[in-house]
Amino acid sequence: MKFTVEKAGFQKAISRIEGIISAREIRSVISSILIETDKDKITLTATDLDISMKTTLPATVAKEGAITAPAKKLSQIIKEFRFESVELDIDSENKISIRDGAGKAKTEIHLMGAPSDEFMLPTPIKESHFKQFPPALVNEMIRKTSYAIAEEDARYVFNGLYMESDGDQAVFVGTDGRRLARIARNFPESLPVDKGVVVPVKAIRELTRLIGSIEEGFVGFDKEEGRLYFKLGDVELITRLIDGNFPDYRQVIPRKLDHEVRLNRDALRLSLRQAAVLAAEPSRQVRLEFTPGTLVVSSSTPDLGNVSDPLPCEYQGEEVTIAFNSNYLLDVLGVLGSEEVTMGFSTASAPTVLRDPEDSEFVAVVMPMKI
Repeated sequence: MKFTVEKAGFQKAISRIEGIISAREIRSVISSILIETDKDKITLTATDLDISMKTTLPATVAKEGAITAPAKKLSQIIKEFRFESVELDIDSENKISIRDGAGKAKTEIHLMGAPSDEFMLPTPIKESHFKQFPPALVNEMIRKTSYAIAEEDARYVFNGLYMESDGDQAVFVGTDGRRLARIARNFPESLPVDKGVVVPVKAIRELTRLIGSIEEGFVGFDKEEGRLYFKLGDVELITRLIDGNFPDYRQVIPRKLDHEVRLNRDALRLSLRQAAVLAAEPSRQVRLEFTPGTLVVSSSTPDLGNVSDPLPCEYQGEEVTIAFNSNYLLDVLGVLGSEEVTMGFSTASAPTVLRDPEDSEFVAVVMPMKI
């Protein structure tokens, strides 16, 4: 196997996919990148067995073949390589010789690879199984829901983003059991899933990293293998899905609320940030006290200090004080685009609903804390 490739493109391709590999991973196959030639291009693939990512780039191929190379070392070598073109020449013993692609310098670097047949690739699916999706909308939907996803919850379905088709709409939901965010958008084609699926948070992070720079994307679903396939320009992301029953989010969103208050989003956000400074750790608790015409945002830490910040509001009703984790409210306010936010609640112990007055398809639910 032998090919020549531009250093800049090669380095970019490696850095694009090596994030899939855990820094703690020492097993040879999972800590490696698969390099394959195909006529006038090369394909690079990385995997952690749950998520795989591959990308292609143009190359001058002198001899076809495939090899796996240690990902981190290959990345470091190419990053520090001082020539604009790179030649990789692999012999029968899987030794990779790296040279100046222009052939002018005599610099030579050797790196030991491994046979490509040891690399585990997911089964490809037919092109007809892919559906088009709008990257800009998906990016927005992830941004407005992913903050509510759990990281390492024992309830595995909370460690991912729920996606489903609901007629002409795609619905994304994130929850960690204490808060929930749901958003729906119209797609040109329905998602290729007959029932909802849960995409792991790591795959969501990688998808977010890739999706911002493309104009057209495609998604495919392999029901038997339990995998979702994303095509994003010259990159393909393949992820296993989290097995389990996602809770019925519709039952979590209150249908009737006794009170709804419209507030200036920036004023509330700044007040919460101020109160969070003196919120007790680790609960980060702030209190929202509603009285007719006024909302008082407050927090305190014994032997340290306290904050009390009144804001005007159009609340009419009996006095009620609700406590929240300040981060949960700030996360919601941080993704909204409107000047105002609507807070709906019935009692101090019932779920509170936050909505964007200009977006009826977004809703966030936050559970209050005990005072």
